[in-house]
Amino acid sequence: MDEVSLADGTVIDVTEPSPYRRALGAEEAERLTEMMVAVTGRGGAGVAAAVREVRVAGKTGTAENAVRGEEHAVFTGFAPAVSPRIAVGVLVEGGGPGGRVAAPIARAVIEAFLGGQTG
Repeated sequence: MDEVSLADGTVIDVTEPSPYRRALGAEEAERLTEMMVAVTGRGGAGVAAAVREVRVAGKTGTAENAVRGEEHAVFTGFAPAVSPRIAVGVLVEGGGPGGRVAAPIARAVIEAFLGGQTG
């Protein structure tokens, strides 16, 4: 928006561009990636998305179903964690916990994409 004006064309305010948001810095992004790798590691909520010999970064989620029934299962992630080649988002409506339902689907997609290659 450049300006605000009345119906008769009278300008009542002029705006100046300004940043809306700031992207993560490199250090913050690295820390976030490591936290997401921990999610798919041993004992993590997204361990079902783990791929042998590939560091997968992910986040599980369970979204409330406002309509009815079971909550929605959610998983989002990328692999390999450093220099990613694939990003995956999975939503299973009424699927329940994301780590139990959506994470294995993400793993299958990542494995199919990588074709057994390690990263």
